[in-house]
Order: sequence, then structure tokens, then C-alpha cells
Amino acid sequence: MRDAEAMAPSSSARRGVVIAAAGSFAVGCVTLLGWWIGATALVAIADGLPRMMPNTAVALVLAGVSLWALGARECPARLRRLGHACAAVVLALGLVVLAQYIFAWDLGIDRVLFAGSVDFPSKFPGRPPPNAALCCVLIGFSLLSLRVKTRRACLFSEWSALLAAALALTALTGYVFGVGYFYGLPPLFPFTGMALHAAIAFLALCAGLLMARPDCTTFATLTASRSGGILLRRFLPYVVLVPLVIGRLFLFGADRGAYPITASLSLASAITTLLLGAMLWVSAARMNLLDEARQRAEEARAFLATVAQASDDAVIGTSLDGTILTWNPAAERLYGYCVCEAIGKKLPLLCLPERAAEAEAVLARLRRGERVERFEAVSRTKDGKSIDIEVTVSSIVDASGRVTGISTICRDIGRRKAMEAEVSRAHEAERRIRSQLEAVIEQLPEAAILVDAKGRLISCNKLALQYASSVEDDPDRWGNRLYFEHRTPAGEPLVWDERPLIRALERGEAVTGVEALLRRADRGLVPVLVNAAQVRSNDGELQGAVAVFHDISAFKELERQRQEWIGVIAHDLRQPIQVIATASQLLGRAAGERPVADCRKQLDRITSSIERLRRMIDDLLDASRIEARQLTLDRSPVNLRAQLGEILEKSADVTAGHALRLEVRGDVPAVLADPGRLEQIVTNLLSNAAKYGRPEGDIVVAVDAGPGSAHVAVTNWGGGIPEASLPHLFKRFWRAPDAAPRSVRGVGLGLYITKGLVEAHGGSISVESSPGGATTFRFSLPFAPDTARAVGA
Repeated sequence: MRDAEAMAPSSSARRGVVIAAAGSFAVGCVTLLGWWIGATALVAIADGLPRMMPNTAVALVLAGVSLWALGARECPARLRRLGHACAAVVLALGLVVLAQYIFAWDLGIDRVLFAGSVDFPSKFPGRPPPNAALCCVLIGFSLLSLRVKTRRACLFSEWSALLAAALALTALTGYVFGVGYFYGLPPLFPFTGMALHAAIAFLALCAGLLMARPDCTTFATLTASRSGGILLRRFLPYVVLVPLVIGRLFLFGADRGAYPITASLSLASAITTLLLGAMLWVSAARMNLLDEARQRAEEARAFLATVAQASDDAVIGTSLDGTILTWNPAAERLYGYCVCEAIGKKLPLLCLPERAAEAEAVLARLRRGERVERFEAVSRTKDGKSIDIEVTVSSIVDASGRVTGISTICRDIGRRKAMEAEVSRAHEAERRIRSQLEAVIEQLPEAAILVDAKGRLISCNKLALQYASSVEDDPDRWGNRLYFEHRTPAGEPLVWDERPLIRALERGEAVTGVEALLRRADRGLVPVLVNAAQVRSNDGELQGAVAVFHDISAFKELERQRQEWIGVIAHDLRQPIQVIATASQLLGRAAGERPVADCRKQLDRITSSIERLRRMIDDLLDASRIEARQLTLDRSPVNLRAQLGEILEKSADVTAGHALRLEVRGDVPAVLADPGRLEQIVTNLLSNAAKYGRPEGDIVVAVDAGPGSAHVAVTNWGGGIPEASLPHLFKRFWRAPDAAPRSVRGVGLGLYITKGLVEAHGGSISVESSPGGATTFRFSLPFAPDTARAVGA
């Protein structure tokens, strides 16, 4: 028994069956209408041609109904019974007519229809010709065996239809060539013959019968996608039509007297042989091309099979019912079954028992031609171990588009799933850490903000929000709509590129302890210390930057109180010092012009100590003013050459024992400075050079003009300053570790005050020193406006 699905006709074949059945039914009905109304054109096509008998027309009508019911589609049992009944009637009509001819019977069935209104001028009135009756018998047998799905029934139905087609084609050839022997039997029955439209109808029925059985050899060969079917479809119309057309043309010439009939037959035979030979030649060339194409296809299939065998993924080919047909080495490695163990088994062998229904559902979808997307599943190996796999399934279709099998590709994703689980755990841990970090940042006692590598704000804790204001219409350069108003400690706006967070992110600087002012909505400008740094991953990739603001309002208040206390103490100390100074002066006058030597010595000591105390008080007041940014300057244009010369003369006591030298290099314009403070700056530097320089060593003051400012350098020679001490020189109360406290007087505010005074003038100060060599302090002062323009010009 063949598979019913394989024996079912295709959609195009079903359309052909319907057309053949409809044509036979229409020809029979039109002929019966012609007998009824007496229209010769409907009965005999033309005068002098054989007529189709009523019983033949009835047989064509019934055969058309039977073919439609049995061959066009899967019909219910009721229609199937109707088709079998009609086929049986057609068979019975043909057998009865043949029996009447063989046994010389007259059963009267030939004149049942139209007996009283139609004259049947023949020896056998109304009887169909023997060849038409034989066609009815053969077509009836073919129709009755149409629904029997066995090989023998298929062959019987096919050969019955082919014999009937041969009889009908012979009759049609007789009409083409005008040979009555082909469509009638003049020696035996000169008064009858198969009608032209009967022959055409019988041919249509035979074609429909062959199309209704696609598994039969004839139709299967014709519709095959292989080289034989292709050549048969291409050349069959020529093989059938060319001899008929050529023979008819040469016969037409012979009838017109152009050449004798024997010559026409010879010409027709020669040309037919030539044409058939040419078609044979062409078919041979086509066969060669098809063989080459088939060879390439076989090589491609072999290569594809090699690829499948070499694939690291399990490639499994199955039939439509899930039977395993192919099994590559990767499948053997993945599942543990060897080829002999897997081939012939069902695909659910590889599925978990509880998931067998899912596998069957996928196979059903593929059999219906549906597309199944790649999916993940859990499979089972030979030893019962469960494995995670990624499955790609697709239908295998032949050249006609019919699904013939299923391809399954399985990839072991156990390692990937383990990695995904590990990554998921890592992500979860990262989320927990990030959540903890956000909680830590949120609960920090300092204001903190975090931006990404492009400066976009990522995190901002509650304390930082107190310093932020929302700017909807004018975001900053990074696109952030939260604005932090930065100002310098003096209250001036801080330019964008100098903000600590920008310096950290864009320039890579580690900003620590920068003092600034930030505006708070509830308190106005608040003094803060800012720390900022880049944030980088373990591999050094820039992730962003972080800034932390520390409110130093309380510290500033303490500092203010301290400075106020220093000011008060310094002010209060001036009065007893003045009293001591006045008293010492009175004692000196009382002692006369020639006091006792010891008395004069003590008075000089008192005077020296008073001056020292005054300088210390002045230093404390200056340091206090600098820190409080309350230092005032009375600046005016100053000629450095003259001013420095005067200062050097006044510093003779401070630099006693050292030779002073002033070097002015080039023309130095006037600077904008407070002369008194300038004297204080230079005097402090000269005093420092004298204290720490080589005894009786030279001290050089050099002046030159730079771009926009004058540069002054004070150089001495001696032991030098250790490199580790250089960053601390300008700090308050700092003394060099190796300095002898008793030999060097002072409280360590000289350089601190000097730096503050230089910066208050708008300049800068620096120091260079080499051990055992020269030590140089350099500071700059801006030119006076008029002289600066002159220098620029």
C-alpha cells in the first residue's frame, strides 16, 4: 500500500482533472442537445462526417461526472459512490454495444433516446461504433480502479487509459489525413465511425485519468523533475504534432496535383526523419548538459555531506515521521550513540520523556511547511545525562517544493550557559556592589558628584543637591541641567576649564584640597574644599570622574576668630612694647651722654628686642590679613632700578657681612606696585639669603623684563636647600629641619608673607636651589598699564 499523501495529485494536476471532466461533460451535453433539436453541427460537426450517437454522449456525460467525483479531490463517501456508479454505467454501455456487434444481437438500447423524433439511417440504427464502445469499456475500467491504491490497480488504470487514448488518437489522425479506416471500419461497418468531437472528448478523459494517478508511470515520467521528464515535456508536443502537420501538408500538395501520392509519402518520411533526428540530437545535447548539471549537483551534495561530517555541530537528518536517516560524527560525540545505534531510531530518542510531546509538535509544524525559529532545549545523551543544546530545524524540500525530510542541527551550549550563569552572577554581584556604593555615596557626610567619561552626571548625593540649581533652558557644556556655581575664595566666578572636576576629567589632574565657594540656596556662598580625580577601570579605561565638596564654614569661622584673636593680641602687645621702648629711652637719657658701659649694653639689647618684637607683631598682622584676604595695597608706577637700589642701601644692617650687587638687564619698564610692600618683599628675601647663605658670600639681585611683567631674582650661595624642603618653604611657621634655631631668628612667616604680598600684586614667586650651590628666589610684578602697552607695541 502506498502512502496516500504521495499518491494525491498536486494542485495543477487537480485542475487538469477538473478541466478534462468538465470538457467531457460539456461535449456529451452539447451532443444530446443537438439530437434533441436536430442540429447536425452539434451531432456530426459537419455534413458527411460520422455522428456521435446518443449513448456515446451519455457515456461521456457519465464519465465526466465520475472523473470529477473520483479524481479531482478527496471527496466524501457519497460522491465516491456516485463516481463508481457512473463509471459502472459507462462500462456497461460499452460492453453491451460490443456484445451486440459480436453476437449480432439487437437489444434495443441504441434507440432508447430520441427513437420517435430522430431517423437513424444505418444498418444498426443509433448504435455507437465499435471503437467508441471499446473506449467506453477501457475508460470505465480505468475509472473503477482509480481509487484503488495498489500497484496493480495503478498499472491497470494507466494501461486502460492509454489504450483508450490510442484508439481516440487513431481516429483523430484519420480525420487529419482524411483516412476513414482510422476512425471507422469501412469493410465491416461502412456506415459508422467515431465522431471527431467524440475522439477529442475521449482523449481529454484519458489525460484526466492519467493526471488523477500521479503515481502511475506515464504521468510520473512526464512530470518528473529529472532529465527524462524535462526532455519528455519539451519534445512530446513536437513528436506528436510535427508528423501530423507535415503529413497533412504534403497530402494537401498531393491532392492539388503538385506531386504523386508516393512522392508525398517519401517527402513526409524523409523530413519527419530529419526533424526527429534533429530533435534526437538536441535531446542528446540536453541530456549531456543535464548529466553535467547532475554531476555538479552530486559533487555539491558530496561536498555538503563532507561539510556535515566535518561540522562541530551535530547534524541529524530525519524522515517526516522523525526516523533518523543521517548521523554525523559530531552527533556521535554529543549524544554517545554510534551510527548503527542511531540510524532507524525515532528522534524522540534524544529528548527527555517529559518533553517528547514538544518534539512531536515541532515535527508536525515542519511537516505542514511552517518555519521554526532557532530555540534552546534540554536533550538526553546515551548515558541519560541532560545537556543544554541550541537547535536549528528546517524542512528538506525536493525540486517540486514537497517536504521530504527534516534537518536538525544541535549545538552543545552547556559551557555557554555556564558562562552566562557566571556572568549573570557577576552582574548581580555588580548590581549589589553598585547599590552599596550608591548607598555609601548617598550617606557620605560630604557632598559628592559622579560623572561618566563624557561628563554626564551619573550620581549626586543629597548633600551635593544642596549646592545644585536646576537649569532647564541652558545646560552646561556636557549637557547636564544641574548647575553648580563655583567661585574663587575671593568671590570671583571660576572659569569652566579651571573647575576641579573639569581639570580631573579632561586633563587627568588629581585635584586635592582646592578652596572654593559654592552657592547654597539656604546659605548663599559657602566655603568648601574640593577634591576631584578620574575614575578608571582595572584595565585603565576612563570611566568618569568624581568630585567631593567638604564644607569648611566651621573651620573658616575658627580661622576668622583666630585671625581676630591674633589681631587683638598683636594690637594689645603694641602698648606694653611702646611703654618698654619709652622707658628705655628715658633710662638712656637719665644715664647721660656717657653711661656706664654695661648699662649701655643692656639698653641696646632692650632696643633690639623691641624692634624684633615689633617685626614679629607686624608679621603676625600681615599673615592674618593675607589669610583673611584683607591685605590692602597702595599701588603706583614704580621704577624698579631706583627702588631696588634704595632698598639695598637700607638693607645694609640686614645683610651685614655680605656684598650686595644689583644687576639690571636691559630696559625694565615701571611696575605697578606698593613701594612699601615691595620693600618688605625684597627685604625679606635679602634677610633670608643672609641667614642661610655662605658667610660673607655675595648676594645678587637681578632684574629683567619679561612678557607683561618684570622679573626679580635674589641669589645667594651656600649649602642650598634640600629638594624635599622646597615645596614647604612658603608655608606658615615652617623652618628648614637642619636650621639651627638659635642661629636663625624668626617665627617662619617671612617667606609666607612674601608669597602673599607677591600674589596680592598679581605676580608669582618660585625658588630654585642646588645642594652646595646657588639658591635663587624669583618673583614677578606686572608692568604699569601705560608701560605695558608701550612694551606690547
